[in-house]
Order: sequence, then C-alpha cells, then structure tokens
Amino acid sequence: MVLFLPGGGCAWAKKSGGCYMCGFNFKLKKLTKWKTPSSGLLLALFWISNLYSKLIKPQSLVIYNGGSFLNDSEIPLKIQEEICRQIARHPTIEELFVESRPEFITDEKIRKLKHLVGKKKLKVGIGLECASDDIRERCIHKGFQGKDYEKAVEILKKNGVRVLTYVFLKPIFLSEREAIEEAVRTIEYAFRNGSDEVALEAAFIQEGTLMEKLYRRGKYRPPWLWSIIKIVRETHHLGPVYIGSFTDEPSPIDIPRNCKKCSSMVSSLIQKYRETGDISIFTDTHCQCEKEWQKELEKQ
Repeated sequence: MVLFLPGGGCAWAKKSGGCYMCGFNFKLKKLTKWKTPSSGLLLALFWISNLYSKLIKPQSLVIYNGGSFLNDSEIPLKIQEEICRQIARHPTIEELFVESRPEFITDEKIRKLKHLVGKKKLKVGIGLECASDDIRERCIHKGFQGKDYEKAVEILKKNGVRVLTYVFLKPIFLSEREAIEEAVRTIEYAFRNGSDEVALEAAFIQEGTLMEKLYRRGKYRPPWLWSIIKIVRETHHLGPVYIGSFTDEPSPIDIPRNCKKCSSMVSSLIQKYRETGDISIFTDTHCQCEKEWQKELEKQ
C-alpha cells in the first residue's frame, strides 16, 4: 500500500531549488506555499490509511512525502514515531518503507524508529543517483557526496535496516552512452557499499525543472528504452534491480521511449519485468530503431 503524506516539502528544494529533474516540489509549492501541514492533519491522514489497510491487508506500507521522511522539519518526529508504533501493531503489514537524504539518517534516529517498529522490517530509500560526485553535483544538483551516502548506509545496516538505493538514468549534460555507463557504475557502487536493492529511475520531463527548459530547447531527450534494458542486463546479477515507473506528480511531459513502432511493446515488457524480475523477458526484443540507438551511443 502506498501513502502520499504531504509533509513540509523537501528541505533541499527549499534551501537551494532542489534537483534539476524534480518537478514534485514545484507542484507542492504551488499547492501549499511551503506551509507545513499540522501534525494533527498528518496523523489523521495516516489513521485513515491505517483503517483502510486493515480492509485490504497489505504486506508492506510505502510512504512518500516528496522529501525526507526522517527530517523532523518535514515530518514531525512524533508523527514518525507514531507511524512506527502503529506498524508494530498492524496485523498484516510486515515492512515499512520511507525515503530520506543521507544527512537525516543518524544512529540515534534509526535506533529509535527500529525499536518502535518492533519485529517488523524497516527499509529506507536513498537517492544516490550517481556514483560520481562531480556528475551528481553538476548534472543533478543533489547537494551531498558519496561519503555521506556511505555513512548513511553504514548506519542503516548496523541497525538492521534494509537499504534501497535510487540510481538515476540520464542526468542533463550527459550523452546517452555516458548516462548508461554512469548508471552501471552507480549500481555496482551501491551494491558494493551494502545496498540491498537498487531502483533504476529513468528520466522523464516534468514542468518547472531545468531539465524541462533544456528539453523545450531541443537540448535534451529522455533515455531510450533500449538503454534501460541494457543497464538491467548488465547489472541484474549483482542483486535486485528494479525499474521505476515513468509516471509521477506532476504528470510528465515526455517519458523514456524508442520509436513509435515499438515503444508501446517494449514498455509492456518493462512492466512485466517490474512484476516478475525475469530478465529473460528481454531476450528476443528487437526493432529497427536499435540501429538509430546504436548511432546515438557512438556520439561524443
């Protein structure tokens, strides 16, 4: 079950404008004027979802808040704690998943929340995006370094928390070939440093971003679907590698694609991979546009 909990908005976006490809905070700012919802409202929303969950009996709860769940200024600490207490008592939910930037992952915070969920599992997603500090800063504007990610993973693993790492495919200013190579390196880096799972997030265009501006000027194209398949083929043996959805809020202006002839078919295969994790799904996947994609990879 997925719960969208409207917190105070991403602290990094408020401070610096956020990541170059993220349109969520642009939309959230329009809706909330950066006003943090009251603790009472957040708790009420969780209670509604909690009642609903007892009807549908999910095995896991995923909470997205468009920022860092572990940041007390986005989701108040007492709300974090109460959610964990309720998960500990829930009859069917076995795992709670939240997201956070590395700077909010402290030993004290994680020990406290892990204690509160009791025998239930806690999983934290971190948006590493790229292994290269230079690319992460210049092409994504993420605002932290690899050493910060490594420290956060170490804290989570020490406390028995499962780690999911987000890897971003095709930041602005990278060619298709460079983007593929960096994604493969990042997945290898994430698993090498203790990540249990990786989610490959292929770029799509959202309103209000620098990525959109470059796209409107013809200076950027979302990644090819062939690139996604190539990366998964090269890294699936390292551990669970998921492919993120191509939908979000606000709705994308453009998404990863091939040619008009095969995009729908290949997207359907990618969806099957999301559901099964079976890499053999892509064995006989071909189209004439692969030649055009190969030419794209040869460009400097």
